[in-house]
Amino acid sequence: MVLLTGYWKSVMKQIVYGLLVMLVAIGISSCSAPEKLGVGEQRVFRITHADSTGRMFSEIWTGPRLESFGVLEISSEYFDRAMHTSDSRFSTVRFSRLLEKFQLKRGEDAVLLNCFDDYQGILSLHDINRYDLRLATNIKLTSYRPDWLNPLLIIVPNGKQAPFQERFLTANIRELKFVRLNDYYAPLQKIAGHSPEAREGLEVFKNNCLFCHSLKGRGGNKGVRLLEAYNFSNESDRRRMLIDFKNSHHKDNSEKQDIEQFVTEEKLERVIDFLKKFEKQVEG
Repeated sequence: MVLLTGYWKSVMKQIVYGLLVMLVAIGISSCSAPEKLGVGEQRVFRITHADSTGRMFSEIWTGPRLESFGVLEISSEYFDRAMHTSDSRFSTVRFSRLLEKFQLKRGEDAVLLNCFDDYQGILSLHDINRYDLRLATNIKLTSYRPDWLNPLLIIVPNGKQAPFQERFLTANIRELKFVRLNDYYAPLQKIAGHSPEAREGLEVFKNNCLFCHSLKGRGGNKGVRLLEAYNFSNESDRRRMLIDFKNSHHKDNSEKQDIEQFVTEEKLERVIDFLKKFEKQVEG
């Protein structure tokens, strides 16, 4: 047995103490919550799909992994028109390149786009391929950039004549989830029934409004629940909804998308027809 002198005992105590301090520091560091990134600074997102047995699971993807498919620097007249700006530039990846990595075996024909700010977009695989839609990983604007406008962002490239609708401008995407369109819209289509006005209103609503104002568990929760905010059987409430829409969704309110450019007053009346029918179904 080796006996330590007082000097060496002191040295060993200092070494042991130093090691303990270092281990505690490492433990605190590893247990501390990671620094929370602001919306739009995220470089990690999820892709959710079903495996061969039908079980849903999510894969974690990073911006650099997505960009490994090839980055294309483009402009978008569609985006500039919608955002009332010019000369915008984007670092993008072809959405179709990402789709090629997944074997869909359950009839999935659309991608649900869940966003950091509770917005929820949806795009059919047909539209993604038809309009060669892009996923922007970087946005360069020459004008003011609102807080909600961050990657991942859907971009319509020049030369593609996509319908001028809100659904082609989804931003802040945190998750891409493969779904079936019929399953997704079924609860809303059932409400619209065979009424031409209600069915037309549903088409306008699902292409421009559902992303923020959810119904029947479909859509986003970025905006108010319309059936709770308004009584659509009441004429004064219907007028109030029209006024509120015009006061909020116009080109001079940069904190919200300019939906007024997509939805005319006539189309908004059809939306109200649909919501009125929806309200009666809920009450019934």
